Amino acid sequence: MTKSILDSEQVLDLIKSRRTCYQFLDKQLYPLEAEKIHQCLQAAVYAPNHKLTQPWRFWILGEQFKKELASIYADNRAGKKAISDDDCYQCFYDKAIEKFSKIPQVILVGQQLSDNPVVVKEDYAACSCAIQNFQLMAWQLGIGVQWSTGPVISDSRTYQALDIDQSQIELIGVLYLGNIDENCQPNPTNNRKTVEEVTTYTD
Repeated sequence: MTKSILDSEQVLDLIKSRRTCYQFLDKQLYPLEAEKIHQCLQAAVYAPNHKLTQPWRFWILGEQFKKELASIYADNRAGKKAISDDDCYQCFYDKAIEKFSKIPQVILVGQQLSDNPVVVKEDYAACSCAIQNFQLMAWQLGIGVQWSTGPVISDSRTYQALDIDQSQIELIGVLYLGNIDENCQPNPTNNRKTVEEVTTYTD
């Protein structure tokens, strides 16, 4: 076995320091490097997966497709917020478009579906591991990530735009990412349960 470049404490520190990021540096002033995104994807595809099904699929969105997805995102957000006030729909829609357009990079994550329900469950776990690998590599590279499971991934318009069959591939997440301030500090972790609280040792 090849010895790891990082020692165990460094690995644990990386895992413990990672957090979800909602604010990113200006994408024009601090553009994401394609090579760094590729490194994150390389980490993702080395996630454990039973029988090497490798069920993950990734879509790195270009600006044109991002605009299309922004409209779907905004429609979902505005439709939900304007339930009690139809007159506010356009206001909520415009704000959502503005928010989405500021996200430096958007990546959709899908799962190749199996006919076997046991394999489907195993593969979802594998895809989740892949996303965690992606996030850890991103954090190491100074890239912040938000893993969202919002309505945009279940909207039929998203599938149509990607030209994928919902019976063959299920979108399981959307990753919003961008460069972050190097002085950005993790939130306190004192709300995390201790190992002792969640672990049972049997005879």
